[in-house]
Amino acid sequence: MTQVIHISGAKGGAGATTCAVKLGLALAKEGERTLVVDGDCKCADGLEASGLTGLNVYTLADVEEGACRVKQAILQHPSSPNLYVLPSLDCKSGTTIERAVEECKPLFDFIICDGAAQAACKKAIVVSDPYHSSIAAAKRRGAELADGGIAEVTLIVNKVNGGLVFDGAILTPQEFASIVRLPLAGVIPEDLNLPLGKMRAATGKAFDVTAQLLLGKSKKVYGVIKPYSGVRGLIKRKMRERV
Repeated sequence: MTQVIHISGAKGGAGATTCAVKLGLALAKEGERTLVVDGDCKCADGLEASGLTGLNVYTLADVEEGACRVKQAILQHPSSPNLYVLPSLDCKSGTTIERAVEECKPLFDFIICDGAAQAACKKAIVVSDPYHSSIAAAKRRGAELADGGIAEVTLIVNKVNGGLVFDGAILTPQEFASIVRLPLAGVIPEDLNLPLGKMRAATGKAFDVTAQLLLGKSKKVYGVIKPYSGVRGLIKRKMRERV
């Protein structure tokens, strides 16, 4: 049965779109036929995050106007054959997106809805950074999704600086998840390369671990503290202090 998952940022800048695309890529690597629905009707951030900007011929706006079918608006990722993206640029109605998701269910193992089609989803993942200032927003978003009929709401803690966790300057992802009362679905390290369209190997590994947890192949989340332990970790922490 197709898993349809709604991805929602606790607040702006949490990295929900990046997580949606990279999680989709990780699932595709696991052999799962995966569709990422780009819910950004104004800027098509999902297309940009997946490296497909300018490659689309149609979007759900064209489906809405009767110019094409849903299947014609879906793009297959050129470097990851199991990954597909459905843009909604200029789409005016959320109902159109929800209907498209329902139509696509027989075609995919996973459908990742980035900020869209909540009514078509039974699962949701809240994406939050690990800072105290985001606790209230993550709690509120989790409650809103549950109240909106989502049966299973979990949490990805994104942009986690392992050095700050090691030093006790910020909460561990596990502590953050406990406070907001959401099961921990994944931990993604801070990666300043992501806005540049690149990704560190450690970040890719973190998304792979998150996908394996989602698939039931593992019960672990990515460990952000390990690189900062030992002698090498001490050197890394000292270098970070000087930056």
